[in-house]
Amino acid sequence: MTRAMPRQALSAALLLTAAMLAGCQEQSHHQADAGPVIRPVRTITVQPQSFRLSETATGTIEARADADLGFRIAGKLVERKVDVGDRVRAGDLLAQLDDQDQRNALRTAESNLASAQAEQVQARNEEGRKRELLANGNTSRAIYDAALLSMRTADAKVVAAQAALQSARDKVGYTELMADRDGVVTTVGAEPGQVVEAGAMVVRVAQPEEREAVFNVAEAGIRGAPKDPVIEVTLAGAPDVAALGRVREISPQADPVTRTHTVRIALENPPDALRLGATVTGRLKQPPAPVIELPATALLEETATDGSTRTLVWVVDPQSQTVRRRIVAIRPRDGARGPDGPVIVTDGLSKGDVVVTTGVHSLTEGQRVRFNKTIETAAAP
Repeated sequence: MTRAMPRQALSAALLLTAAMLAGCQEQSHHQADAGPVIRPVRTITVQPQSFRLSETATGTIEARADADLGFRIAGKLVERKVDVGDRVRAGDLLAQLDDQDQRNALRTAESNLASAQAEQVQARNEEGRKRELLANGNTSRAIYDAALLSMRTADAKVVAAQAALQSARDKVGYTELMADRDGVVTTVGAEPGQVVEAGAMVVRVAQPEEREAVFNVAEAGIRGAPKDPVIEVTLAGAPDVAALGRVREISPQADPVTRTHTVRIALENPPDALRLGATVTGRLKQPPAPVIELPATALLEETATDGSTRTLVWVVDPQSQTVRRRIVAIRPRDGARGPDGPVIVTDGLSKGDVVVTTGVHSLTEGQRVRFNKTIETAAAP
C-alpha cells in the first residue's frame, strides 16, 4: 500500500505535464492563425495644388544693381554736386570733403621725403669715400662698416618717406567722391556742412537699364512655386503699361516683422513708364503647374546598389489595406521651408494616392495597415 502511492503521484504529474503541453500547442496554433500584425498609421491623400503669387501682389520697381557710395575717410562735406534723379557717368565728381588737413599732411610728407633724400645723398657720398680709403689701407674696416650702415639706413628712410607721400596723396584723392559706374542717383545720405564717417552712404547710384519688380509675399502665396513662372507686372492705375517678368530670387528667410518673403521679378524690356520707385501690381501670367506637397516625415531615403540615394514613400492600397514602396522625385529644399518643412514632390505620385505620413520606418513591403476613415488631405496654399 505504501509503495502504490508514489506511483499514483507520478501518474498525476505526467498527466498534468501532457495537459500543459497540449495547451501551449493550442495557444501557438491560435497565434499562427491570428496572422501578421496590423499597424495603425496616419495618411494623407495626394491632392495636386497650383502655385499662386497671392492672387495679386503690390510692389515697387527697383534697379537690379545699385551701390551706396561713400568716402573712404571721415571729414566735413563741403559740396554735393548731384541730387536725386540726376544721371551720372563713371568718373563724375559727386561730392567733396574739406581737404585742408589732408593737404597739410601731403606737404609734410613731401618735406619728409626731401629730407630723407638729402640724407641719402650724404650717406652714399660718405660710403664711397670710406670705401676708397679702405681699399688704400687708410681707414679701418669698422669705420667703413659704419658708413655702409648709415647709407642703408638712409635708403630705407627714403623708401618709407615715398610710401608716406603716396599715402598722403591718396588721402587727398579720397576727399573727392567719384562715380564708379553710369547710373541714376536714387538717394542722398548727407548734406553740405555735415560731418560724415568713413564708409557712410552719401549717394546711392542705381543702374536703371536693368529694372525689376520687388514684392513682399506671404509664405502661403509662394508655396509650391513652379520652377519658372511668368509674372505680368502692370503699373498701378495704368493697366495698359505692363511688362512680363520671371522670378529671379525669393528670399530664403522671412522678414521678422511682416513674416513675408521678398520676391524679385526680372522684367523683360520694361517700358519707360515703369520708372524706379513706381508702384506696380503683379499676377501669374501662365497657367499654374500642379505640384504635390508632402510632410517631410513621409519620406524614406535608400541607397541603391550603384551608390546613389533615392527617395521613397509608402503608398496604401485602400482595397487590400496594404502598403507598397514607391520611388518619388522631390524638389531641392529651400531655406524658407526649413529642414522639417513640407516637401514638393515633382514625380512618382498621382492625384488620389494615399501616402503614409508617420511610422514609415517600421513598415515592411505588403504589410497590412489600419488608418482612420477620414483621411487627411494637403492644405491649400
